Amino acid sequence: MTTYEVTWPGTGRAVVSDPAQIDKVLRALHDVGQPCVVDVFRYSGGRPDGGVQVGVGHPDRSFVLYFGEPAGGYAVEPGIEPWSCEIEFGYGGQPTSYHPAETRITPDVAFVLVRQLIATDNRPTGVTWDEDSDPSLDSADLGASDPPSIFWVDTHVGW
Repeated sequence: MTTYEVTWPGTGRAVVSDPAQIDKVLRALHDVGQPCVVDVFRYSGGRPDGGVQVGVGHPDRSFVLYFGEPAGGYAVEPGIEPWSCEIEFGYGGQPTSYHPAETRITPDVAFVLVRQLIATDNRPTGVTWDEDSDPSLDSADLGASDPPSIFWVDTHVGW
């Protein structure tokens, strides 16, 4: 079973290995209604080794940015047109704009993809991946240097 570290703005952190765990974290953060970026990464040798960043909190749109093999990129939900403008999601305490082409997915489908990642440890299916928008950062440049050794969740998430 693969374990993923989940982090979000503030001091939020959890370690999950079950799709139901990630769903509780994402739903609780989404229901707050403040768009933010959540990192979901697995670790190897104390360094991030693949995973996703997901945008939560916007009522109609999200994004899933995949880091890993066969290739990284943004998820594109079939039939979803680009949003009319950029959407800001908080990341590391800073508002970060995401281009309409990067937010071509609904929150419900984004959550399905993250659950699928946790369940299979493979790039999720059911969407296309915009590999031309490949992330410019290597996943090793993201996240903490050491995964936490215990499972805990910030109490503001509502568990």
